[in-house]
Amino acid sequence: MSETGQGYMTIGVMFLVTIILGLALVWVNIERVDLAYELKVLERELQEKQDQHSKLQVELHYLLAPATLRDRAQKAGLQPPRRDQIRTMQQ
Repeated sequence: MSETGQGYMTIGVMFLVTIILGLALVWVNIERVDLAYELKVLERELQEKQDQHSKLQVELHYLLAPATLRDRAQKAGLQPPRRDQIRTMQQ
């Protein structure tokens, strides 16, 4: 093969490598954008779950508050036990 033929072959190989590297760069950028979008979605879901957890914690504390339990017990017809209804156990 002549020097000119070898030069064209080198240029062809370099061109092919450049095309492959360019496509790889585009693919990597697409993957980066996809991951960034997925990260945003997951961050939004996490924030929603944290907000929901906070609201549920507030509701739990409200429902377990002594005043709330007393009111609900009274509405259900419950009252404190009389002395004769209390049993103690020996250890």
